[in-house]
Amino acid sequence: MLRTALVTIAFAVHVCALASSGNSNTTIAVNPTDTQPLINREQEIELALKAAPVHLRKDATVFVFTKNGYEKVRPGSNGFTCMVNRDGLQNGDDAVHPTCWDPEGSRTILPVMLRVGELLAQDKSAADIKQDIDEGFARGRFHGPAKAGIAYMLAGDVKFDRKSGQLTTVEFPPHYMIYAPGLTNADIGVSSEGMKQTPGLPFVYSGYSGGPRTAYIIVPANQTGVHSAH
Repeated sequence: MLRTALVTIAFAVHVCALASSGNSNTTIAVNPTDTQPLINREQEIELALKAAPVHLRKDATVFVFTKNGYEKVRPGSNGFTCMVNRDGLQNGDDAVHPTCWDPEGSRTILPVMLRVGELLAQDKSAADIKQDIDEGFARGRFHGPAKAGIAYMLAGDVKFDRKSGQLTTVEFPPHYMIYAPGLTNADIGVSSEGMKQTPGLPFVYSGYSGGPRTAYIIVPANQTGVHSAH
């Protein structure tokens, strides 16, 4: 699919850049359980907050993953919500996604991801999870964003090896995700060939649960200090 090709191209470019820069991976401790290893709580909170710009971290709400799904471990006051999103693991992905949604995303997309976490904790299949989320949208339990907004992913994605029980940080391009329900790459004139010719173009990604209803425009972030930990 075009979307898959675009994501592969975009991330491959930045992975190559990372390798050439000499940056190394960092191992994060996990507590192996059945099929969903639990990250050390304090480390998971830290990782979740690294998704956000520094000035938003202190007052953001934070969720962590538990044996029963996501649990709110810190209430916030600025409307932003941060967590290490596991959506995609049910489809065989090998990474988790530290994300921090703004108030609109916290109102609309976050409930979808919390439900995915609940179903992952129950060891539901990818087909079961997709059906549940699709039904949730059809019945009005879930809604796509009603206005423009942003989800921050300034920590990059985190590679997850279920066999060894290790999480190893690999900084794919830190990026901003602009809510774009129903939008396609054709709508914004982006193609795999175009991305080869002009690296760094924004592109539409609709691979999270909810599909086009939770689509984003992915915009690479300036990597000079934007996502550094403090």
